[in-house]
Amino acid sequence: MQDNVSEDDQHFLAEITRFVDEEVIPAADGQDAAEEYPLVLIKRMKELGFFAASGRSLVTYSLALEELARGWLSLIPVANAHTSSVWTIKNHGTEAQKGTWLESLKSGEIVSCLGLSEPHAGSDLQNTRSTAQPKDNGWVIDAHKTYITHSDHSDSMMILVRTAPWEPGNPGLSLFMLRREEWHVIRKLPKLGTKGIETCEIEVNALYVPQDRLIGGIPGKGFAHVMDALEVGRLAVASAAVGLGRSALWNAVEYTKTREAFGTAVASMPAVQTTFAVLANKLAAAKALTLWAASRKNEGGRHDVETSAAKVVAAEAAVEIALKAMELAGGSGYIEDNRFARLLRDATLFLAGEGSNGVLNALIGNKTASGSTDLSWI
Repeated sequence: MQDNVSEDDQHFLAEITRFVDEEVIPAADGQDAAEEYPLVLIKRMKELGFFAASGRSLVTYSLALEELARGWLSLIPVANAHTSSVWTIKNHGTEAQKGTWLESLKSGEIVSCLGLSEPHAGSDLQNTRSTAQPKDNGWVIDAHKTYITHSDHSDSMMILVRTAPWEPGNPGLSLFMLRREEWHVIRKLPKLGTKGIETCEIEVNALYVPQDRLIGGIPGKGFAHVMDALEVGRLAVASAAVGLGRSALWNAVEYTKTREAFGTAVASMPAVQTTFAVLANKLAAAKALTLWAASRKNEGGRHDVETSAAKVVAAEAAVEIALKAMELAGGSGYIEDNRFARLLRDATLFLAGEGSNGVLNALIGNKTASGSTDLSWI
């Protein structure tokens, strides 16, 4: 697939691979164990142009995220949430908003997070209760959000709130851009994995923002904008799942070459080799589906079925590979001193991130059965 990207993109991807091998992997285990924010690594991502990667083709973006996740999954939510803001402003913002925000976001001068989920509304975003009320040619926002990743270190937040009551065909939701001083972190949430990046519960209290903070300038368009951006987010999760799956599989192969049982290297056992074949097949299939979905989305328009399928398949592959890799490592795979436990903890994020697999399978099944999507995507 890299043969299909430009020479400049190939150079960019080579730089990302070097960054992962030489800087991310050596730092990941220690920083993850200490739950240390990766300030230096994120600074390097800015220098390498990672925050502008959404301006490249989505195939290149997917390959870059795959490499980053191969090193440390904690870096992925930073890039993913930020790209949602870049994508939305680039495709749905006013010309003035593009001038105000876009270059600073793409350079990484401003890093953004995404405020969607609420305590009662995770995948069901139409149940959003946070509000924005019109006032004096602007809006007053009151919001309570949770599971907001990178929200204590980001410079801005794209937040989804209700600007009108829900009615059939019109969810009444809008997106606004906030600056860091405009929301309050209630608490940082303890997590199973991705321990280098914070996930928080936040609130916004009676905040007045001018009209130019409303993405697109017209209220009520936010749900459609979010659905478009989440398709890119699902590609990000799928790509990250492939990258983590590669790391788990490669580490398992190398470890079993050195581990002996009953007088022979574990990697030479036929049952183990068959296991590697099965896992490699699933990972290769997940990567092919992810890059195909990225190429479809890159053509423009909505591709919720393709991107959802890529996310589900890649997520399931990554979790299976990470679990099997820990098993093949024996007792040492369960010890935090080794990488296998971290990879398994991190992999579980894929089952829920950017829409749970159950919700996405329901979407795929509904559109397939109802005929609302062209079956030629299969």
